[in-house]
Amino acid sequence: MRHGTPMLSLGNAFNEQDLLDFDRRVRQAVGDDIAYNVELKIDGLAVSLRYENGVFVRGATRGDGTTGRILLKTSKRFVPSR
Repeated sequence: MRHGTPMLSLGNAFNEQDLLDFDRRVRQAVGDDIAYNVELKIDGLAVSLRYENGVFVRGATRGDGTTGRILLKTSKRFVPSR
């Protein structure tokens, strides 16, 4: 399934310089009025959930970020139907 909006991923930062470079790129793109929320990364499965008129219609894996695999039956067991 092709995602309506690409599911992008952030690059890894391995040292302080990587973080400073990331901050510089963000500030160049959006200006200096920004705040960061940093959380531990927990690996898992990234999915896209689609609801139409408040009703769950499908789920898909992230895949390559542009196209993912449909997970309709699996998704229905774990996500609210409304």
